[in-house]
Amino acid sequence: MATTSSNKSSTSKKEDSSLKHDSEKNDKIQNLISKVTTAQKTFATYSQEQVDNIFKAAAIAANKARIELAIDAVSETKMGIIEDKIIKNHYAAEYTFNKYRSTKTVGVYEENLGLGYQLIYEPIGVIAAVIPTATAILKL
Repeated sequence: MATTSSNKSSTSKKEDSSLKHDSEKNDKIQNLISKVTTAQKTFATYSQEQVDNIFKAAAIAANKARIELAIDAVSETKMGIIEDKIIKNHYAAEYTFNKYRSTKTVGVYEENLGLGYQLIYEPIGVIAAVIPTATAILKL
């Protein structure tokens, strides 16, 4: 089957558009990573009390946004039930806070004066993840 020049031109335009879109997404991600890296340098200077206050505020904010986040998740993915996602978001925010609220993350966490060493908590960098979904889609 012969390919016409208009088909080639159309395909080329789609590829160019896709590459431009990917490039813009990559630039946006790099910009966000740059901002987070700068913020991390400031965050690394905070006391345990300051870190604890930020952690608590983040948990409260996540819990307050649980309904909006659930609606957005179902709207964007076309998967799941809003009410179930609200419960999941509430649980995640509350459980994560309660599980780690007493965890020390600043300062010395191990010291051996006899051997002359200290192990100190230190932020290690930007962490990002792709969250898998377990909701199956059945297409007939």
